[in-house]
Amino acid sequence: RPENFDILHDDIIAYMKGNDYFVHDLYAGADNDHRLNVRIITELAWHGLFIRHLLRTPYLSELEDFTPEYTIINCPKFYANPEKHGCRSEVVIAISFDKKIVLIAGTEYAGENKKSVFSLLNYILPPKGVMPMHCSANHVHKNPEESAIFFGLSGTGKTTLSADPNRTLIGDDEHGWSDVGLFNFEGGCYAKTITLDP
Repeated sequence: RPENFDILHDDIIAYMKGNDYFVHDLYAGADNDHRLNVRIITELAWHGLFIRHLLRTPYLSELEDFTPEYTIINCPKFYANPEKHGCRSEVVIAISFDKKIVLIAGTEYAGENKKSVFSLLNYILPPKGVMPMHCSANHVHKNPEESAIFFGLSGTGKTTLSADPNRTLIGDDEHGWSDVGLFNFEGGCYAKTITLDP
């Protein structure tokens, strides 16, 4: 409910007072006509580093006039009170589309930054005629019209299939499909390297 969101927001802002945070202004979306300007405020430096490398970094000249459309505040060391904040646990991810704010608290899983941006794009883009997709995508060299899209759950091989040496990688995890074509929401590749065996 909006009143619960407001209480949670006020409590997180009070929690943040007097502490240092990491602020990143970034783009979600390689298509300038459909990209989302996001400001991401993180309590942990590595959360900021994670999302900065994952999304698209504006040029310095673009930062002068950068206006965030949404702000994501991530405080993993703040724990929600289910009774007070109207949530189910101490971990909470809450979005206010009216205030254009996402609140993340009680979890150090950095992927919530990424998932929050994808959730926003899933809400914003379909009314604009863009289909958000959890997929990898590539195309034939020198012929972007011959594209392939690979759908699948995390860990099922989307990145492996799209990283074909005979094709150009568009991206490996989140894309938009508009009347103009396919575009990556992120800034590159989200390949996981944990437990890889050479």
